Amino acid sequence: MTRWIVGQSVRLRLLVLLGAVAVLLFGFVRIRDAAVDVLPEFSPTSVEVQTEALGLSAAEVEQLITVPLEADLLNGVAWLDTIRSESVPGLSSLTLVFEPGTDPLRARQVVQERITQAKALPNVSKPPIMLEPLSSSSRVLMIGLTPKELSLIDTSVLARWTVKPRLMGVPGVANVAIWGQRDQQLQVQVDPKRLAANDVSLAQVLQTTGNAMWVSPLSYLEASTPGTGGFFDTANQRLGIQHVSPIVSAEDLAKVTVEDTPNRIVRLGDVTTVVKDHQPLIGDSANHGKPSLMLVVEKFPGADTLAVTEGLDKAMSDLAPGLRGIDVDTGVFRPATFLESAMGNVGLWLLIGGVLMLLVLVLVLSWRAALVAAVSIAVSLGAAALVLGLTGATINLMTVAGLVTAVGFVVGDVLADLHAARRGTGLVDAFTAARRPALFTTAISLLVVVPVFFLGGQAREFYQPLALAYGLAVLASLVAALTVTPALSALLLSRGASVRREPRFPAGAFAHPRRIVIAAFVVVLATLALTPLLNRSLLPSAKDPDLLVQFDAPPGTSLPEMNRITARASDELSRIGGVKNVATQIGRAMLADQVVGTGSSQLWVTLDTGADYDLALGEVKRAIAGYPGIKSDVLTYDKRRSAELLGTASKDLTVRLYGQDPAVLQGKAAEVLKLVSGVEGVVKPRIETEAEEPTMLVEVNLTAAQKFGIKPGDVRRAAATLVNGTEVGSLYEGQKIFEVIVRGTPDAKHSLSGVRDLTIESPAGTRVRLGDVADVKVGSKPTVIKREDVSRRVDITASVSGRSVGSVSADVESKIKNVAFPLEYHAAVLGDRAREQSDNWRVLAISIAALIGVFLVLQQAFSSWRLATATFFALPFALAGGVLTTWLVNGELSLGSVAGLLLVFGIAARGTLARDNLGVHLAVGLFFLPALFFGPAAGLEIIHPMAIAVLGGLITSLLLTTFVVPALTPAATKEGTEDAHQ
Repeated sequence: MTRWIVGQSVRLRLLVLLGAVAVLLFGFVRIRDAAVDVLPEFSPTSVEVQTEALGLSAAEVEQLITVPLEADLLNGVAWLDTIRSESVPGLSSLTLVFEPGTDPLRARQVVQERITQAKALPNVSKPPIMLEPLSSSSRVLMIGLTPKELSLIDTSVLARWTVKPRLMGVPGVANVAIWGQRDQQLQVQVDPKRLAANDVSLAQVLQTTGNAMWVSPLSYLEASTPGTGGFFDTANQRLGIQHVSPIVSAEDLAKVTVEDTPNRIVRLGDVTTVVKDHQPLIGDSANHGKPSLMLVVEKFPGADTLAVTEGLDKAMSDLAPGLRGIDVDTGVFRPATFLESAMGNVGLWLLIGGVLMLLVLVLVLSWRAALVAAVSIAVSLGAAALVLGLTGATINLMTVAGLVTAVGFVVGDVLADLHAARRGTGLVDAFTAARRPALFTTAISLLVVVPVFFLGGQAREFYQPLALAYGLAVLASLVAALTVTPALSALLLSRGASVRREPRFPAGAFAHPRRIVIAAFVVVLATLALTPLLNRSLLPSAKDPDLLVQFDAPPGTSLPEMNRITARASDELSRIGGVKNVATQIGRAMLADQVVGTGSSQLWVTLDTGADYDLALGEVKRAIAGYPGIKSDVLTYDKRRSAELLGTASKDLTVRLYGQDPAVLQGKAAEVLKLVSGVEGVVKPRIETEAEEPTMLVEVNLTAAQKFGIKPGDVRRAAATLVNGTEVGSLYEGQKIFEVIVRGTPDAKHSLSGVRDLTIESPAGTRVRLGDVADVKVGSKPTVIKREDVSRRVDITASVSGRSVGSVSADVESKIKNVAFPLEYHAAVLGDRAREQSDNWRVLAISIAALIGVFLVLQQAFSSWRLATATFFALPFALAGGVLTTWLVNGELSLGSVAGLLLVFGIAARGTLARDNLGVHLAVGLFFLPALFFGPAAGLEIIHPMAIAVLGGLITSLLLTTFVVPALTPAATKEGTEDAHQ
């Protein structure tokens, strides 16, 4: 079959070359049009549902919103794997993770069908909203809007009603969240003392304000049923009736007469303060040290970062004439800048490395043969890129690393064919003979990456693009070697062109085979001993100029205090050399990707592209470390997203207790802690307690309230209006809608005594001080309440030392089986040990099967069990140089290092089967050499450590194929000696 394919390719060489040109053209087009991103899409199929409930504590959010949504609506939807929730003050966030392979559209459909039934929820929140699906690296752009002439409220109106809708219309944009948004409201601010002095009740203010609007959400008001204008017919035409509201400003609303004030006229403005203001803030932001709005733009899965950014830039350019009173900064966080720099660095490296490789090919072969090799290599990689493009894969660090990893195999494939062509046995016969060892090498190269496709969870989705790109390039090389290389050789090498003979080592090199074997054995043992000393980090660390500084203050930190801390940190960071800008965002925004309180903030530090990256990063870390009491971290956004989604845990062992009552959970957690402490290998176990924050607690005294005829609900509703405000209607202005709110004056709620002095009206019309009918005190409540599988949870975490995590987990599981839990309470060792063990065993079994497959391929190639065994156990020697250079240079076994060792393994495997390999080593070595001088620059975060491992591994790989394997096989040694004499 191989001979027939080669023969047909030679006979139809013009047609084959036409096909090769088509592959290159279509491959170029697909690469040009493919979505570009830093990391691949590896998020699980999930749906997030958020419910805003401004003014509720975390405990109230859990009780009134989260639990009903979990238990009554969303638990048990089709294909659901896990349901998790977080309840923070003013927000309920539920994340539903579906079984692997679930269609995202089906998942969203079944969730949406349940959410439509959420009308049964208490009327204390906005309706539940299902967020749009987001990319793994969701943020695509952050835009700062700093007003110069406008107020922050007017800027917010522009951002919400003009800028955001335009940005949402850009293809690929999934969501735009606005930090620091101040929604314009028409507020009727009441002072209970002023109301009492004018003999006006809070109920009258609510009723008057609501009925003054066209429509009110308060069902007990007449405005809840506004009616329609209607129409009437004259003799000739029909006339519709439209009512025009006379209320367009605070001054207009202040003129409305208060209801139920017989024998006198009292206007709202006489007893209240009617102003234009904004809602209580749940977050804030600043840019260049000035208060601003921060628009966070997120993209859909698979969207092209560069294309989306270009569309956003055009949208902001179109909006620029209407934003003249605002400083617009589209560079707060801009991944496209890093991608453009990365693409430039990778392109320059490929150009220099490709030229060096071509020079080696010219020296090793001839200019005609080098041309054949260059075209064949380009077609192989182009075909792989074309297939990746057709599958919808994005071009990211992982796919580039996969294609680059296959370069060694592709070069070896081409050189093996071209050296076979020089033997003078006829072109078809030569290429057919060269294909036999190449087929075996292809099988070995594919087998070593098979275990990646059997990894569990998100790790498979994260690392699979690298293995897929590598495998496709290897297969494309096989096809090109059977078709394109013979066809080009028939055109260019049949006219008397020659291919130079591969250089050989002198015969004396094989004089001491036993010493060579012993030395190789020692090197392998030393490498095995050295490997555990290497740090491991299989998440690529991109040199992104946009740094993310995470600040977490003690629970209960107010928004003004967090503004003060971040402003001070921002000023200090902006003074560091190499720092271009610092922007801050505090707390959260509506429908955003942050589920936090006001004690959490993020500082976005933009570095100059020409600055010393490592030096500036070190200065930023030193500055951030100087804030006592603040938990901080400095990393890139993609690094954080990778860690979040891949679940990199800081503790080896976690026991999670599930139940409903926090007190019972804490008691059982203490009991389980004692059992866990007694397990051998467990180090520093502790209970992860929920953070709590100061909370003002209002508890009605039923006896005192009964004297005035006041019910607990009356107290809550009155206090809710005075403290947080009650929406009584909406004001329609042009194409915008603004809320009309009745609330207490700001001075009435800034202290404990101020809340105690709030006036509550009894049914009899008397006014009672809140402190006389309720106990108002400061207590503590959880800041964040986390639930999983419809239960509260408490974690016990510990490190493991001296034993494997699996064995310790097994002992802990056997211990907790003896604990007696109440009904609906249970404990489990996290990580789904059954599934994890199943995944580990599956990967181990596949890895062993792959190694057995490699051994059997070697046996078929050599037709000798002894030679196959010797070669199989000698192959690790090829990796020794890569491990040693990695340890000497940076001491870290990164993803790039592993990819480099994979490349070296493929070259070494080919070298054991085909003796013409010095040219491969030289070509690949010079191809990667420029990456050393570039360093770990943008785009080369994986390539640089790969180059270190490759250049070191090529040395031992060459030694393996030239000395070690011949020394292990006397027949091969004899053949090598004879070849050296020729």
